Amino acid sequence: MCQSIEVLSQTKNGLFTFCNHNKLFQLVFSNLCFEFYEWELENFRKYIFRLNVTYWEKNHIQSLNQRKIPISVGNKYFTILVNKQELEEIKNLLHIELAQIRLLKHKDINYQFIEN
Repeated sequence: MCQSIEVLSQTKNGLFTFCNHNKLFQLVFSNLCFEFYEWELENFRKYIFRLNVTYWEKNHIQSLNQRKIPISVGNKYFTILVNKQELEEIKNLLHIELAQIRLLKHKDINYQFIEN
């Protein structure tokens, strides 16, 4: 196993890791595996957190499938279907805190501000 892999979060069915060597995030959930660069991960996270669960459950109420919430993965012929619990678990995996990044305050910047 690569020494530069860091586990960011883990649930019963999934694992979210970051490889510092390749600068890739990897989300493994059930039998699915996604690999993202930082900008791809941010787009995917926005998409996941904006999914309207109520809308999709009502829209596919007649479906025989238990999984009614679609996750588009870029190809119009390929869509992943999940249920509400699976979507919440994916959200939990992707919910990473950015607290380790220390933001600068105005006092920390050595700059002389001159008003005109």
